Amino acid sequence: MKNFTIFSRHLNSTVFSLGIILLSINMAYAENIGVSAKAGTLGLGLEADYKINEDFNIRFQANAYNYEDDFEEDGIDYDGEIDLSAAGIILDWRPFQSTFRISAGLYNNGNKLVGKATDIGNEIYDIGDEEYRSVIGDPLVIDANIELGKGTAGYLGVGWGNAEPSGWMFSFELGVLFTGKPDVSIDARGSAVVLVNGIEQQFSVSDSSNPLVQELNENIRIEESNLEDDISDFEMYPVITFGIGYRF
Repeated sequence: MKNFTIFSRHLNSTVFSLGIILLSINMAYAENIGVSAKAGTLGLGLEADYKINEDFNIRFQANAYNYEDDFEEDGIDYDGEIDLSAAGIILDWRPFQSTFRISAGLYNNGNKLVGKATDIGNEIYDIGDEEYRSVIGDPLVIDANIELGKGTAGYLGVGWGNAEPSGWMFSFELGVLFTGKPDVSIDARGSAVVLVNGIEQQFSVSDSSNPLVQELNENIRIEESNLEDDISDFEMYPVITFGIGYRF
């Protein structure tokens, strides 16, 4: 139910955005307007396109999806939630005036991954260069927020789609979204136990004056850097999309 609610909110925003786009196009050229539903690695979305001539058309696209998935990074198991959100403007060139097209564009990229690692206590976490044991009654919680690239991302792709003046349209697209380096932010809360000269020391993460907390924060910065390196492949996000629509 939570995922459906979040997706509905994204979809309502998408529908509103595309409605504004369609209304902004001169209705004298309404026969050149197409509307499509999309599904792919960017999530579910809607697209409005305007056929400029036999060689070029321009598309306005918005995508969104939210789902939960567990993942493990650098020895820590997270309960994750992936939030896909991207809107873009794309120019298509049909070099042979056929269904084949070469595309380039810009996206407003809001894709992110949120993870939480927690248990009832006694879990061992490898954070940076140290091991920390969670405390029963006040367990150590690790929150990770991962922005999958920068806010503005370039796009290049190729695809196939109907180019007829009107009627049903079917499309398939392969491309790359150049999102840039992911940005990772990790926070900790609760209490933990760490070995200091062979002796167990318990501390609360909220006690910022404690040298053990300061050391934990340094290890968290190391963990952030390690996690960014582990997911560096997201600098180029693969795009595979199927679509069905109608041109008026």
